[in-house]
Amino acid sequence: MENNISEDRNAIVPMRFIYRSAEWYERVYPQAAQWAEDCFQLVHRFAKRRPRSVLDIGCGTGLALARFANPDVELCGIDALPVMVEAARQRNPEATIGLEDMRDLHLGRRFDAVTMLGGVFSHAKTHEDVRKTMQVLVDHTHSGSVLVIEGVNPCALLSGASGGRNWSIDVEADGISYRGDAEISTDLPNSLFHLQRTWWMGDEVIEVEKSDHRFMLPLEIKAHLDHHGFSLIGFADNGELRPSHMSGARAWSVAIRNAE
Repeated sequence: MENNISEDRNAIVPMRFIYRSAEWYERVYPQAAQWAEDCFQLVHRFAKRRPRSVLDIGCGTGLALARFANPDVELCGIDALPVMVEAARQRNPEATIGLEDMRDLHLGRRFDAVTMLGGVFSHAKTHEDVRKTMQVLVDHTHSGSVLVIEGVNPCALLSGASGGRNWSIDVEADGISYRGDAEISTDLPNSLFHLQRTWWMGDEVIEVEKSDHRFMLPLEIKAHLDHHGFSLIGFADNGELRPSHMSGARAWSVAIRNAE
């Protein structure tokens, strides 16, 4: 597996160990296929008409774009990591996929649906990052567009309901067993959580990766969406938006762009 890890933690997405290759990423996160399916169902559930165009921000290996594949649907995706862009292009040869920063995206057009899965939105770490990213969502949606955001559930994170079982990873590749032990800490004044994951191959430490992520509770997400012309339809810890105690590891937000 290729390892093109960068130490630039100021980048929108640090080139961490989990992004060493597309194949590795999908082994680490097999649940990404279910995220893509849940996203597809949510978009079609809340869209007023069948979407004819979809933009996936932080498209990763292109699983969500592939789920929307249809000759009548225009597919666009962006990612900040070259390895992900190449994988997404191979999986979706008919889609337009570019190497872009979500904070500074100017495609010059609007989409019926915009999706952000796998904790992409949490990479907007500062207030300015959030402002820029929200403006990108405004610039690329129209009245009635569906917005789906999925990532770590901050309610479970802050309440302690999301423990180490949701963060540590065991994965097999090339006949070798790897373990990624995770440590989580929070920076409450800056609404950040810090993730440090130590990767083991047997008894040997082979990598220590660190990353910072922004967390937002439901009312804060709603406030940002309201301010930028979206209506929050639902916030839940499951891809079906079922009512719950918000103790699950992941959170889903679905919003509709208001009339201009």
